[in-house]
Amino acid sequence: MTFRRVAEAAGSSTAIVSTYFADKRDLLMSTLRAAASRTTVRFEAAVAEGGDLQAGLEAWLPLDEERLTDWRVIIAFWGVAVSDPELAQVQNGHVTRARARIEKLLRQDRQLPEKSSDLVRLAQQVVALTLGIALQAVFESGGPNVRAQRALLADGLFRLLPAAA
Repeated sequence: MTFRRVAEAAGSSTAIVSTYFADKRDLLMSTLRAAASRTTVRFEAAVAEGGDLQAGLEAWLPLDEERLTDWRVIIAFWGVAVSDPELAQVQNGHVTRARARIEKLLRQDRQLPEKSSDLVRLAQQVVALTLGIALQAVFESGGPNVRAQRALLADGLFRLLPAAA
């Protein structure tokens, strides 16, 4: 990746790209933040429209090309984050905020106290379930299977939260 290639892909000039980004790392970090932000916006929109936990989580999953691209970006950064403390901190922040959104919905749906250890554990399990489904979908041959993702999510939530399913 070079600024020249990015500028060409954007139909712009390298001067414009370098105006907005200090260096390649800044450009890459901005790319990650944008992809993660879009997943958050989708989740929040699904819930704001009256959706339940499953609807919010489905909005996160790579169910279409745009979401698949975002997940490819996010997953590509996971490998780098293992050896990059700054990027690891950014990734941890995304997961922590996702878990907090899930805790909020679980607290409302299951009427658990704000600091319940059950609440934290359930939210961690829901995050792990959703990340696992997304990871599998990104690497499926022939592209992600929307019906399979939704079925895996519904089954996983039923197993984790049987009274709420």
